[in-house]
Amino acid sequence: MGLLDDRVVFITGAARGQGRSHAVTFAEQGANIVGVDICRDLEAVPYKLGTAEDLAETAQLVEKAGGQILTAE
Repeated sequence: MGLLDDRVVFITGAARGQGRSHAVTFAEQGANIVGVDICRDLEAVPYKLGTAEDLAETAQLVEKAGGQILTAE
């Protein structure tokens, strides 16, 4: 049993970085994940943002950790 069994966690920026890390950690604790990300770069942000491929990788990592995930761009 995990600390978050039967809970749903909504995570923005889930494609990589802290969002991905949080998604996997919450999944390890039993939570189901709703992970969203814009999956494109924005002019106002001076660095590369996550991609659809990154979000798909997050989904694989969550499932490998034993969680379920619904992703959306």
